Amino acid sequence: MDDRFTGATAPSAQLALNELMTVLDRMEYRRIVTAEDFEAVGVLRRDAFNARALYTEKFTEPVLEDLDYADESYVFGLYHDGTLVSSMRLNVLAAGLPETPALKLCRSTLAPLLAQGMVFIDPTRFAVDAEASRAIPALPLLTHRLSTMMTIYRNADHCLCVVKATHEAYYRRVFGATRLAGPFVPEGMIPDTLLLAISRGNQDYITRRNPIFNFTQTEARLLFDDRVDALPPLSVLPTARFAARAA
Repeated sequence: MDDRFTGATAPSAQLALNELMTVLDRMEYRRIVTAEDFEAVGVLRRDAFNARALYTEKFTEPVLEDLDYADESYVFGLYHDGTLVSSMRLNVLAAGLPETPALKLCRSTLAPLLAQGMVFIDPTRFAVDAEASRAIPALPLLTHRLSTMMTIYRNADHCLCVVKATHEAYYRRVFGATRLAGPFVPEGMIPDTLLLAISRGNQDYITRRNPIFNFTQTEARLLFDDRVDALPPLSVLPTARFAARAA
């Protein structure tokens, strides 16, 4: 990750922010609903996971699973100039709702919190195109904007992050994350892994460091409210530039 976009000091901070906002202006978020888009996301995941050597075995087919198609799942693609460059799946985790990957991995940690009535956003299957990531170093940051936005919009207590142990310092610095569990090695994976949590109360900290995490209610509504019509997939333009001006 390019630290120019995570807490630089003025005047370099303003220059980096302007550059990042310009990149964001060329992005679109799209909720994945069609077979063609799911196939493209599956291919992106396969290539990204294989390139990063996260799993003990290489994937030979597009990485798609039943949870992707569940009514309670939100699978998003991030498009740069019309090309799919990253993807993330988001689920709400709360008592009475279907299990999510984080709960299956860390039941002993999360089950008591769910019993207390806490609500989480669980982002999974985060995948970034390797070539696009080299051209746009802040692409992971732009993708995680989705999980942060959903945490706030859905009034969840925390956003969960299952990450490599070597990435903990980054999540602490950029998002103010705290460790809930780990390290552990999930079945079929290679690196030591942690369960981190980002509090909804960290919103001001996050947006002060990175104004791209600002958003309008209209953007969040278009992304996260269930649609009952039969319109084609809706591409949503990020509103960070406008929301930051209004903040």
